[in-house]
Amino acid sequence: MTTDKFKALIVDDEKEARDVLKYLLRKHSDVENISEADSTESALFKFLRDKPEIVFLDLVMPGKNGFEFISLIKKEKLDTNIVIVSSYRDMAIDAIKNEVYDFLLKPVSADKLETIMTTIRNRKSAIPNAELDALLTNLKHESKLKLSSANSHIVIDPKEIVYCEAEGSYTHFHLVNGNVELANTYLGKIEEILGNYDFFRIGRSHLINLDKLKSVSRYDNSCILAASKKEVKLYGSKKQIRELCKIESKEEEEEV
Repeated sequence: MTTDKFKALIVDDEKEARDVLKYLLRKHSDVENISEADSTESALFKFLRDKPEIVFLDLVMPGKNGFEFISLIKKEKLDTNIVIVSSYRDMAIDAIKNEVYDFLLKPVSADKLETIMTTIRNRKSAIPNAELDALLTNLKHESKLKLSSANSHIVIDPKEIVYCEAEGSYTHFHLVNGNVELANTYLGKIEEILGNYDFFRIGRSHLINLDKLKSVSRYDNSCILAASKKEVKLYGSKKQIRELCKIESKEEEEEV
């Protein structure tokens, strides 16, 4: 790094987690400025304003997740170290394997943080963008969604979703294991959040996982989804089912 002092940005929607990390960081004399954000939107503003050398980032947050934040800050080409902070051990797999991101497993302790800070102090420069691009692509397949529910939050792996069903301003998530989770988020927003994944809106009420698609019928404007030896038939609009047929035909051509 080109400076003996660090500015740090903590990005986490959980206030308690931010407070713990901020308390531990204050014990490091070379961390001179600590800012925090509870969403990727506010984090981007503070990142551009403060230009921190270290970003402590929780990848799983409501709304836009940490991956979108990483994609945005990469464009600035600043000398920034990204430390992924998560409760999920699987998030660490690619980070450790590729040595591109540093990783802190929650709950964060003084010893864990000291190890990370030592690594950053010894690092001569930030991670090259080419390596960031490679890992970002890999990690996107491992990400989870964190959504508000009636009680607190639910965390869902997009690969485990069979389809999403609208109920007013709420959305039901029908999962591979047969469970149904309810989120306090309308289907249009869910469609936006899942934009990086293979999901398709077949009508006003349903958003389907294309990986679970078994067949499509223009006869009755329906499709059949299959998961865990179970099948479900859903109906969509004529226009959207027509588009779904095109997608299915294209995928079949690519497989030939």
